[in-house]
Amino acid sequence: MSDLDNYWLRKSRISRRRLLGSSAAAGIGLGALGLVGCGDDDDDDDAEPTSPPSGGTTAASPSAGASPTTAAKQKGGTAHFISANNTYDTFDVDRSRFSPIAVLFGFTNMGVMQWDSYGSGKIGGGIAEKAEQPDKQTFVFTVRPNVFWHNKPPVNGRAAVADDIAQFILRNKNGKTLDGAEDPNFYRKSAFQTVDKVETIDTKTVKVTMSKPDPFFLNVLAGAYAKVQAPEAVKAFEKDYANLSADKIIGTGAFVLSEFAAEGKLSLTRHEKFHTQVNWDGIKYVPLFTDQAAQQAAFEQKQVDAFAPTQNAVLESLKKQYEGKITEIKQFSANPQAGTYYGGAAPWNNPNLIGAIFRAIDRRAIINSLLQGKATLAGNIPPTQAAFGINEKELITFPGYLEDRAKDEAEAKKMWDANGGPGLGEIVIDIPDIWEGLYSGGSALITNQLKKVLGNTFTAKIEPYSTITTKLVKQEYGNGKNNIWYGWITEISDPEPTLLNYLQWNSSQPQFQQFGVKIDKVDTLTAQSMAEFDIAKRQEGNKEVNRELLKAYGAGIPYNLIGVGSTLIHNYYHTAESAPFVTMHQTGTQSYFDQKDPTWSGRPA
Repeated sequence: MSDLDNYWLRKSRISRRRLLGSSAAAGIGLGALGLVGCGDDDDDDDAEPTSPPSGGTTAASPSAGASPTTAAKQKGGTAHFISANNTYDTFDVDRSRFSPIAVLFGFTNMGVMQWDSYGSGKIGGGIAEKAEQPDKQTFVFTVRPNVFWHNKPPVNGRAAVADDIAQFILRNKNGKTLDGAEDPNFYRKSAFQTVDKVETIDTKTVKVTMSKPDPFFLNVLAGAYAKVQAPEAVKAFEKDYANLSADKIIGTGAFVLSEFAAEGKLSLTRHEKFHTQVNWDGIKYVPLFTDQAAQQAAFEQKQVDAFAPTQNAVLESLKKQYEGKITEIKQFSANPQAGTYYGGAAPWNNPNLIGAIFRAIDRRAIINSLLQGKATLAGNIPPTQAAFGINEKELITFPGYLEDRAKDEAEAKKMWDANGGPGLGEIVIDIPDIWEGLYSGGSALITNQLKKVLGNTFTAKIEPYSTITTKLVKQEYGNGKNNIWYGWITEISDPEPTLLNYLQWNSSQPQFQQFGVKIDKVDTLTAQSMAEFDIAKRQEGNKEVNRELLKAYGAGIPYNLIGVGSTLIHNYYHTAESAPFVTMHQTGTQSYFDQKDPTWSGRPA
């Protein structure tokens, strides 16, 4: 395995069978990924991965060669990447859960804290230079002395102060807009409910008193969407954040958004008053996400610095053609493939009906046909959080994941027919437009699978993510409608699933209302884990949660698989940490171009 093969892949110990989805993967050999054979070429399904970073634990860092000092990292050059087209909901990061927003704000805005390294489990300072905990229920944050906002009105480049942190925490705790209205789009509100009091001691010091000890508060503050916005910017733009324009994003991060077009074209420039060296002059994105041929041509001409081929033949051809000039980085996708449904009302409050759909979906066929073997089966706790979830040997004993495909299909049909499934008539499956654009024919594969097994007509409807999210919040995937959806769900944002499991599946939490599948045991387990400081006990508790969710066919969020992608980069490009989470906050200081590397020659400015 190359030095850039990811820590998370090495530690998850994905077996040959699980990676390819089946033991007979239609001509897709392991050589296409090279994930097995890195000192372990067996099918050791029983092997437990080393615990990933979380809760103060430490794990081995990814091996990417010697890390140069900040002084040795060259300044200069503008990076060119591919955007995810028009997949933005709002420029109010507190009220977003669209992955491209997390990516964009990773460049432009700092959090109070941030992940210095996912691989080593280190959370460090963001706007706050340091965090101290004088007792179990008190946090004291000290603002960095040299943090400045971008020079855009109404903030105009002023220095960051303690009140910026205080207002950010209070806004997310209250979950209200400035007019006092409750807004369910404050998706992280529940994560801030242990905050009892926020005080600004002086212009550089914030004291936060908790109502009870909270082992996850620093994780919350380091989250991909936990980016601090200036209070005066929120006051100026809160009612207009849905009208997307570059003037509305004002941060303290390494890059300033200078140009934005909703179809996915955007430009960022170096924040010259960032608190430490920013290596690149800027970043430009172009909207070619669904056009693989155009991406490949741009990559070969060095018009873009990275390219993720979806076709194995293209990947292998480029590696051979440019051997010694490009590097392959293998990585789990941050976004599992799944969907959601509302289980609090008919028709999907009947577990046998949704269970039949869950079992009728052929996950291995999706992996082999659409992803060319580059994915792994995933339950509600995916391999990126492997130490907290059940292993593959156990996963494939659950309905929907059985190696005996005929048994899953026969049981699905029996459940469907016995519970009035044929009488539902047509079932509509919403498919995100960019998912279908990347996996052409994917919607037909899924609807044909379901029709073949269950007999009803399943019709795909191609929709933008904004429509899907609106319907999800309104409980319209079910609740009297014969409607579900399938695609990428919100990215996994933390190496530990405890907090997300609590927010999504504990029936006391607002996010639970979007799914509505109440499981008393999950309520108990998730509440216990939120107060548990012993990571080993949290690991066991999460594994039991995983089992209960699988028994309930995903309990509103039926996970299916998680992709394993290969990204090609030119050798002049030195990346930030490779991890299956949002790492853009590291880009300004960790990524750089080696302009002395021979591959730099011929690259357009």
